[in-house]
Amino acid sequence: MENGFEHEHERVAETQALAGLFGFLARCIEEEADAALIDLIRGELREPLAAAGLGFDEEFYHTPTATLVEVLAEEYTGLFVAPGCISPYASVVETGCMFKEPADRAAAAYRQAGWDYRNRLSGEFPDHIGTMLGFYAKLAEAEATARLTGDSERAEQYQTQREAFLLEQLAEWGPGWCQRAADAALLPFYKRLLGMAEQALWSELEQRVERRRLRELAALNRREPKRLDYDADFRKASGL
Repeated sequence: MENGFEHEHERVAETQALAGLFGFLARCIEEEADAALIDLIRGELREPLAAAGLGFDEEFYHTPTATLVEVLAEEYTGLFVAPGCISPYASVVETGCMFKEPADRAAAAYRQAGWDYRNRLSGEFPDHIGTMLGFYAKLAEAEATARLTGDSERAEQYQTQREAFLLEQLAEWGPGWCQRAADAALLPFYKRLLGMAEQALWSELEQRVERRRLRELAALNRREPKRLDYDADFRKASGL
């Protein structure tokens, strides 16, 4: 009994840590860094992040907060928002267009788990990789909470949903997207953050799929995002 209790305790701790890591990565990718986030990284999260392998140079810790917020906002826009960016949407990666079937799949997974997706701005969609990483964190958090309350059936349900979401909706493009975005980043903050996101995704996948499938996923993640071949006459008529 004692060994079983200890095992369950360790399982809860690991799942809580997973929720914290993916929740942090989601926050940093889904929205620009503000003063509160920077203060948190410099303070309360500094040692835990360093222990997890995510440390920043001294310039990050000593640059005035207002200056850092402005610089990181420019980098964020260039990476994830501006024309020619590394689009963070699964629909764009898979189809070349916004708000396609991958967005519907993501929204359906959210609903199945008991959450509704509600965008705050008109240009937000449910298949943003930051939102998807945040959902993975939510499922891990819910799983850990269920285990703490002794609801093992509910916990297993959340775990199953979490693993299915990873394998069906993130595995074939998420790590590759993180690598491309990290390669495009100019500042160490986003380069290291995105590198950690890639490592976290691969770590989760390595625990759940056999080696042959990992090789297949590695090849899939090396694909370039889908590009649409627009008709030349359309471009001329539209002024593009």
